[in-house]
Amino acid sequence: MNLRALPLRRRLAYVLAASTGLVFIIGLIVGIQYLASYNGAMNLQQRLTPAAELADNLLLAQSQASGDLSDYVLTDRKRALTAYETSIEIADSLTRSLEATFEGDPGLLGQLAGVRAAQQVWLNDDATPTLAFMADGKTSEAARATNLPKAWDSYDSMIATTTDLRDSIEEQRANARTTVDSFARQLGFWLFILAVVVVLLVAFASMATSRWILTPLVRIRRDLTRAARVPHTHPIATLGPPELQAVAGDAEDLRRTLVTEIDDANAAREGLVQDAPLVAAMQKVMAAPTSATVDGVVVAGTSTSAEGVLAGDWWDAIALDGGRLALVVADTSGHGTGAVLTALRTRDLLRAGINSGLTPAASMNMALSGISEDGNFVTAFVGVIDPNGHTLTYCNAGHQPPVIVTPDKESVIVGRTGPLLSSLGGDWADQTVDFAPGTLLLAYTDGLIEETSPSGGDLSADDLGRIIRALDAPIRQDPAEVLNRVVSHIREHASAWHRDDVTAVVAGCPVMAL
Repeated sequence: MNLRALPLRRRLAYVLAASTGLVFIIGLIVGIQYLASYNGAMNLQQRLTPAAELADNLLLAQSQASGDLSDYVLTDRKRALTAYETSIEIADSLTRSLEATFEGDPGLLGQLAGVRAAQQVWLNDDATPTLAFMADGKTSEAARATNLPKAWDSYDSMIATTTDLRDSIEEQRANARTTVDSFARQLGFWLFILAVVVVLLVAFASMATSRWILTPLVRIRRDLTRAARVPHTHPIATLGPPELQAVAGDAEDLRRTLVTEIDDANAAREGLVQDAPLVAAMQKVMAAPTSATVDGVVVAGTSTSAEGVLAGDWWDAIALDGGRLALVVADTSGHGTGAVLTALRTRDLLRAGINSGLTPAASMNMALSGISEDGNFVTAFVGVIDPNGHTLTYCNAGHQPPVIVTPDKESVIVGRTGPLLSSLGGDWADQTVDFAPGTLLLAYTDGLIEETSPSGGDLSADDLGRIIRALDAPIRQDPAEVLNRVVSHIREHASAWHRDDVTAVVAGCPVMAL
């Protein structure tokens, strides 16, 4: 059998089968030992424990009956006679209980029959004649009858027979305990063997995992890292089990396809720069920010156009005094050069207002002055994150409602606080909400949610919140990874994509960053 060609699933199946077989064999041995000795011994011990107590009580009842009989002879009191009769009834009841307990044990049943016979002999030799004399008022004769050697001998025989029965019960209980102890030692031995087998299996599994999975993955990852570097020409080797070879082969096919597409894109960009320098310059000006950062806040964003290389969407990040960070996400109506010119003016005015210390709402008023004569309108969201005060102060001018997801996986929808920016004017207000460590903010334009549901309809802000809440806590500490997963999830399941410009920004105050 060629191990190299053996699929990983088949290898794991063989290892699992061997491991299961060993554990089953050991478990079968322990189970047989249990059924053969431990279970029977425990049942016997549990049955004999109440039997020992019954035998002790029987011995006590017999002794009590003799004492009560003597007391009746000496005092001639009815109370003593009643006590004697009660003791005899108790002794008879205990005898019947023992007989039920000993069912299936001929040895103990034989001894119990001897106890019953000895008790009857004592009654015949001592109790019966004594009580007859007492009934006739012959107290002296009764005293002599109860003290005859024959009476004492029958009493001693009754007590000895009952004592022997109790000793036999205790002996069987001791034997049962010995059996249980012996099984416990055997069980310890087999558990030790099982532990050794488990350790060996774990060691083998670790070695196999390292050799079959981890080592090939490390090499494939190393090739992927080198292939990701420009000019992306490093090939990705196919190695390891067939499954990993298939993954590496798919990655190599993807690398080759990406290289071809990158070459085509570079050629197109060259033509754009040569034939339309103004458009290229505008594209550069509208590029996403790369250097605005503050301690305690992490931001990741993306912006793509639906038509050509210019988008009416944009986002901005501005570092402010006091360790705060301002975020801007906006969407200009229309596409092409006219929309971009409106976007440029609006972005510059919003940036100027924010940098001058104006509130988000006041910055909206300032931006309105630059587009009051334009035919286009702008929706915008401006939020100021204060990582020290754990707050978010925002103004939403007719924009899609951003989503806040708290560390406890609660969603907060950031609604509109004023109309969109247009020639019609308007008033805007600021709102402030909590923004504790571990909180995430997702702001976006309508291209992310319109007609992108699997059914062809629009996604909602609640849908975006559910996608983020479904991510594991460590992933939610990385806004870039959250952004990538949200966009990838929507794009993968969308019935249509890229019908409109798409801009999305995720900002957060990761716990590890504080």
